[in-house]
Amino acid sequence: MKKSFGWTGIFLKMDLAKGEVGRISSQRYTEAFIGGRALAARIYWDEISQNTDALEPGNPLILMAGPLAGTSATACSRWVMAAKSPYYYPDQYSFGNGGGFFGSAIKCAGYDGLLITGKAKSPCYMFIENDTVELRDARGLWGLTADKTIQQLQAIHSGNAQTVCIGPAGEKMVRFAVAVTGQGGTIASGMGAIMGSKNLKAIVVQGSNKVGVAYPDKLKALNRRIRGLRKGLHESIYMIEPFLVGVEKVKPAPCYGCPAGCMRATFRHTSGLVEVRKNCASATCYIPFDLSYHGRPTDISFIATSHCDRFGIDTGEFSNLMVWLQKCFQRGIVSEAETGLPLSKIGSREFLEAFVEMVVSRKGFGDLLAQGTRRASLEMGPEAANAALERITSSGYNNDGYGARVFLTTALFYATEPRNPIIQLHEVNSLLLAWVQWYMTSGAKSPFSTEDLRTIAQRVWGSEAAVDFSTYDGKARAAFMIQNRQHAKETLVACDRYFPILVTDQKDDHMGDTTLEPALFSAATGRDMSEQKYYEVGERSFNLQRAIYAREGRAGRRDDTLSEFNFNQPLEKSEGLFGIFNPGLVLPGKGDEIVVRKGKVLDRSEFETMKDEYYALRGWDVSTGLQTRKKLGELGLGTLSNELAQIGALGESLPPSSIRGLNTLEQIQHA
Repeated sequence: MKKSFGWTGIFLKMDLAKGEVGRISSQRYTEAFIGGRALAARIYWDEISQNTDALEPGNPLILMAGPLAGTSATACSRWVMAAKSPYYYPDQYSFGNGGGFFGSAIKCAGYDGLLITGKAKSPCYMFIENDTVELRDARGLWGLTADKTIQQLQAIHSGNAQTVCIGPAGEKMVRFAVAVTGQGGTIASGMGAIMGSKNLKAIVVQGSNKVGVAYPDKLKALNRRIRGLRKGLHESIYMIEPFLVGVEKVKPAPCYGCPAGCMRATFRHTSGLVEVRKNCASATCYIPFDLSYHGRPTDISFIATSHCDRFGIDTGEFSNLMVWLQKCFQRGIVSEAETGLPLSKIGSREFLEAFVEMVVSRKGFGDLLAQGTRRASLEMGPEAANAALERITSSGYNNDGYGARVFLTTALFYATEPRNPIIQLHEVNSLLLAWVQWYMTSGAKSPFSTEDLRTIAQRVWGSEAAVDFSTYDGKARAAFMIQNRQHAKETLVACDRYFPILVTDQKDDHMGDTTLEPALFSAATGRDMSEQKYYEVGERSFNLQRAIYAREGRAGRRDDTLSEFNFNQPLEKSEGLFGIFNPGLVLPGKGDEIVVRKGKVLDRSEFETMKDEYYALRGWDVSTGLQTRKKLGELGLGTLSNELAQIGALGESLPPSSIRGLNTLEQIQHA
C-alpha cells in the first residue's frame, strides 16, 4: 500500500475475541479527517451502534496518532484514545488525549492508528513491532498496579517499547478508570475501564521505521521560530513546579519532539518514591483537602496523585467525589457508618488509602463510588444528586474550572461540550492570564497591556469586544473561533501547552502566530494548508462530534444548558493560576475601565442571546440549535444528514433519501 508523508496509509485492526489481525486502508479517511480527534470520531460514527453500552465488547477502542507524530515537528506527537465512554452520563462518545512517546511509536511501527474490537477470553496484552502483531498472555500481570505493569513489560521488551496499560481500577471496570502511559501520562474518560472490559491489560508498541517529512528544511525553520516565540513569559507560566511539599526535581521528562516545554519532570519524594509529574490539576488534586485537614500543606498531596496513578483512578473524578462526599457528610446525607469511610478525615492519608482500596475492590459502598459522582449521586436520591450538581455538569465533569461567571465566553463551551472542554478553556485563560500578570504588577511581570490584549483579540477571537467584560458582545464569535481552532489542534495532534501561540514577549507588538500549526502540517505532509483551511478542519471535527452526540440522544438548544448555580449563585473565587494571581477577579472593560467579576452571576437572557448568535455563526437552525443539511454538506458531512433527520436531530425537513452513507472500515477493506 502506497505511503505518503504524514500518513502510513494503514490502520491496524485487532479482534480480541477471535485473535484476528487486519490491516485496512486509512487513505479514504485521512484526506478529510487528518488524524487524532477528528479521525477517531469519524471511525466511531461508522463502527458503533448507538445502542451499544460502553462496557460491552461491541464498543470499539480507537487509538489515533496524527500526521506529525514521529516527526521532528515541535510538540506534535500526541495521540488520542476514543470510544463510547462509561464515565460520562449517560454512556456517550468521548476520548482522552495522551502524550509521552506512544503516539510516535504507533507511527514508527507503520500505522496511522489502531482499532481494537471484541473481548479476549482471558487477560492479555497486545504486542506490536512493525509487521509483528500478537496477543500475549497477561494473567501474570493482572492485579498489578500500572507502574509495576510498565516495569515488567519494559523488562520483557526492548528499551524503545512504549506502553499504555491499566491498573486494578481498570480491571474492575471502575467507570472513571484511566489508561496509564510512560512519562507520567494518563488517558481519562473511562478508557481504562474499556480496556478492562476487553480483558486488555496493556498495549505495547515499538517500531523501527522512520517517519519522513516532505520539506525538512521548512520544518526546521518552523521549529526554530516556535521555540523562539515561546521564550520568556509564554514559557515561564508553564515551567512553574508543582506546588507540592516534600519533593525535589530530578530531571526534565519531556514528551517526544518537545524541548521540555512544560514542567513535566521526574520528582523524588522524601519517602524515596520517584515519579514523573506535570504542573497541572492532576498533580495537585489532594492539596485543597490536605490544607483543610492539616491546616498546612503536607507531602500527602504527592502521595495522593501517585496512589491514583498506580491504581488507575482519574484524579479529576477523585476530586469530584471528595467534594461531593464532604458536602453529603456535612449535610447529614451520608454517615461514616453507612459508607465505611472516615469522612471526617478527608485530606488525611488514612482517608486516601481507605477510599482508593474501597473503590478499586468495589466492596460495599465502594461499588457505588466506582460508578462515579453523577451516577452514585442519582442512586442516593435528590439531595445527594443536587449536591453533586453544585460541582459537576449533568454529564459528570467539573463544571466551574475557568467558569462562565468569570469569562463569559466559556459558557458556550460548557453548554455545547458534554466532555470536559479543557483545551478550549485553556485558550481563554492563557491569553487573559498574560494580561492579568501585566495589570497586577503594573507591567513588571508581563509587558502584555490592555491595548495588546485588544489587538490580539481582534485577530484571534474576532473582535476587541471579546475582551470587554462589561458586555456579552463578541463572546459567541470568540467561542466559535476557539472551538474550531482547538478541534483542529487535536486532529494534528499538537500539544495544548505549546499551541496556539497567541502572545509572545519576543516581539514588540506581542502578537503571537496562529499560522504555525497549519504551516507545520504543510511542511511535514507536503499538502498546503492555509490558516482558514485549518479552521475548517476544526469546524468539520466539531460538527461531526455534534452529530455523534445527537445520535446518542443529546441534540440542540434543549440540551445546550448550564448548571443553575451559574445564574443564581454569586461567584466567590476562580480555580487555577488565574484565581491565584487575580483573587479579585478583575478583567478589562471599556476604555480604561476595569470590570470586577467577583460576586457576579451569568445573565440568563444574555446567555440565550449568545446562543442565538453562536448557532447563526455555526450555520445551524437558530430556533432549535440543530445542525442543518446545508452546513453539513458544506463541511463534507452531508451523508450524515439522513440519519440525523430520521431521529429528529436535523434543523430542516428530510428530502428524498438519495444520499448514500460513507463506507465503513469493513467496506473499505474489501473494496
